[in-house]
Amino acid sequence: MNEIENLELKISKFLRYGVIFAGIVIFIGWISMFKFTNTFYTFKFYDKLPLIDIIPFYVYRERWGMLVAYAGLVILISLPIIRVFLTAFLFIKQKEYILATIAIVVSIALIFSMFLGIEL
Repeated sequence: MNEIENLELKISKFLRYGVIFAGIVIFIGWISMFKFTNTFYTFKFYDKLPLIDIIPFYVYRERWGMLVAYAGLVILISLPIIRVFLTAFLFIKQKEYILATIAIVVSIALIFSMFLGIEL
């Protein structure tokens, strides 16, 4: 197995374990949100807040489970962006500079589009 195949294998393992880790974090957040006296009470109300207000709001209300679930979601969303950056690095190692440039432009577009979707 050459160096490039080894890097591709490491990237794929990173993504696999990253998805599993993010899923576990989200699951732990969801489980800790449940009040075992009335399980459906947690989902009775919907808090429509801008993203910039969500974290201080949940810290103030001490809703740690929701914050942990959000952290898992952030991890899950960041994995494809990290994948594109790692792919750009892989292309640079292969001296494929045009593909590396395309991968960097795509990663910048992903980050930019993510910030366009956030309501501040």
